[in-house]
Amino acid sequence: MTWATAAAGRRRGRGCEVVTLVFIGVLLAAVALDAWLIRPWERRHLPPARSRHHGAAELVVPRTLFFHPGHTWARLEENGQVTVGVDDLVRSLVGELSAVELPGAGKGLQAGRPALAIRQGARRLQLAAPVSGRVVEVNAALGRDPVRLRWRPYKEGWAFRLAPGERLAAELGALAIGRDAERWMRAEMEALDRLFDRGVLAPPVEGALAGAGDEAWAQFQREHLKLDPEPAETRA
Repeated sequence: MTWATAAAGRRRGRGCEVVTLVFIGVLLAAVALDAWLIRPWERRHLPPARSRHHGAAELVVPRTLFFHPGHTWARLEENGQVTVGVDDLVRSLVGELSAVELPGAGKGLQAGRPALAIRQGARRLQLAAPVSGRVVEVNAALGRDPVRLRWRPYKEGWAFRLAPGERLAAELGALAIGRDAERWMRAEMEALDRLFDRGVLAPPVEGALAGAGDEAWAQFQREHLKLDPEPAETRA
């Protein structure tokens, strides 16, 4: 490789970084606009993300987080890393946890593929990584004390941090944030209500999975904790 070729590669790399930073800046500006202008109007006109079944509290959907359809969230940190955790709906339904299974430091994760799991006795739910990257830190305190997820899912209950990959901008663009996240969560609650209506789950919403059978856990995994199919080259 010549000096000129290496220099050109570095310039291309810097160009990709600038494009990613500009994209992220635009997203954060949109979040600020959402917070100051749009959200106050929606609070007066749109219903909260809440189940209509007994005992359902309004779910928290922080406006600065990116939400994956499989109910994990991502937060951009100032140092460029991405913090990942589990959202309020899963926390509410599962109730008491016996364990949170976290990925090891250094592990590479792919967006949409399994990244962590939560357990209640012998029953287990897998959750997807919202973005791709390499694990640089895990929340060891959460591993020792799963109650952190139940009470503070967006703060002390965070799961791990990633050094994101080159597709960060595109992967973040596929996630829901701000108004879109609130609308998505309302749609998820409406779908969840149908599980109650069919008798798959029984009220109250808080801890509903704790009293449900194995088939209810399997159905919730299939319908709500969406995982991407395993790549063909991995199966081969």
